[in-house]
Amino acid sequence: MLPLPLLAQKPDLAAAAKYSADNAGLAVLVYEDGKLVFEQYQNGHKQETPQHIFSGTKSFAPIVALIAQQEGLLQLDEKVSETITEWQGDKLRERITIRHLLNFTSGLANIDSELHSAKSRDKYAAAVACEGKTAPGQRFQYGSNHLMVFGEVMRRKLAKASTEERPQPKDFVAYLQERVLDPIDCKFTLWLRDAEGNPALPYGAFMTAREWGKFGLLVLDGGKHDGKQIVPKEHFAECFVGSKANPEYGLNFWLIGARAHRHNDRIPADTVTAAGMYDQKLYLMPSQKLLVVRFGRTSAKSKFNDLGFLDSMFGE
Repeated sequence: MLPLPLLAQKPDLAAAAKYSADNAGLAVLVYEDGKLVFEQYQNGHKQETPQHIFSGTKSFAPIVALIAQQEGLLQLDEKVSETITEWQGDKLRERITIRHLLNFTSGLANIDSELHSAKSRDKYAAAVACEGKTAPGQRFQYGSNHLMVFGEVMRRKLAKASTEERPQPKDFVAYLQERVLDPIDCKFTLWLRDAEGNPALPYGAFMTAREWGKFGLLVLDGGKHDGKQIVPKEHFAECFVGSKANPEYGLNFWLIGARAHRHNDRIPADTVTAAGMYDQKLYLMPSQKLLVVRFGRTSAKSKFNDLGFLDSMFGE
């Protein structure tokens, strides 16, 4: 992402917090140049209370993929069928790459009703069994199956790479914790798993706002923490490049800045967000060195939207 000129005026953090609170908000935290400059908890929420971040969880997947690539565990453009061997011989699924899984252009059928049901005991197996509907790369389809498959890819690759001399973490979450979260002193409170123990990569994490903020700062600083490169620089920028099928979705980050900037030229054009249901938001604005964490109340109906929140912050 290219640097942009500094804003002519400071963001109105109080106005943004009011917009959040008026729309079922629970928390607004703002970091500027790595420092927490604003923190407000709303509608009874407390600093120490974790929140289900729902699809905000998806933003961990590309970071894990980049580290796994550096370690030789996988390649973003390798065929998934090299690991999910039961896909070999299937004219659509054998062409799917890991990148297709991360940018949701795999062509797999949407089976969210099954994957979000408590009756589905083995969600990885259900996702792997999912049929291909369109050729990979042609169509963007938001859904949980892509990352459930990626979870199974990670499980199999870690098991294959593990030796007595060099044991590997058992699954995606253990790998994430060891390679990313522990080094930045970031903790999750809970991670949902199915009856077989498979972690829900698309929607499983519960965290406090400050903890999610630690992860956001890592991403905002290009994968660095306290001057140490935790996530490899190579390919990092690809997280924020859209596909032909959907130019506004990178590798599990929404690229909302260009559209928002056209709407209001005070909003940084490089704004990206990790987003979860009920408006759990992690806004990153690299040109301004700004990070915003926003929590919304689960199951609440509200009129919260990105443009309304950003307008309140940057002025209309």
